[in-house]
Amino acid sequence: MRDPSRGDERAVSVTVGYVLMLAVSTLLLSGLFIAGGSFVDTERERAAQGELTVVGERVAADLMTVERLAGTAESPADLTVVRPVSLPDRVSGTGYRVTVTTAGTEGTVTLESDRADATVEVPFRARSDTKIRNATLTGGDLRIHWVPDPGLDSGGEVVVSEA
Repeated sequence: MRDPSRGDERAVSVTVGYVLMLAVSTLLLSGLFIAGGSFVDTERERAAQGELTVVGERVAADLMTVERLAGTAESPADLTVVRPVSLPDRVSGTGYRVTVTTAGTEGTVTLESDRADATVEVPFRARSDTKIRNATLTGGDLRIHWVPDPGLDSGGEVVVSEA
């Protein structure tokens, strides 16, 4: 028989067990969310870098195409070349910037994502002494065109602008 003076302690063990179960579940779920969150950020950055690489290669290829046309023209002052480049406004859900820099025949197209820590540099090489104007633009549709200028040795320059 039970001793009525001791009382009933079973309710305490059920409550303590329930609280411990909640604490362990909370810790496990928190660990999963933290690990999953960093995984998603890493994958977003990789996706942004991949997309920016493709965009940069397209811009560099179109720059070299316009530069080649201008460099091989018999009369660059009379040349008209306009190359529209249709690019996405966003990569991996964020905007981006396109920077074109040149030094002689060497150049770089740099793309930087606004929020993701993704920066991509795509080098290119001009085939002639045709001048390519440095520019920084927001992502989206661009226009690469030849601007005749008789004052320049090459007869003009290649300009990248927003469409």
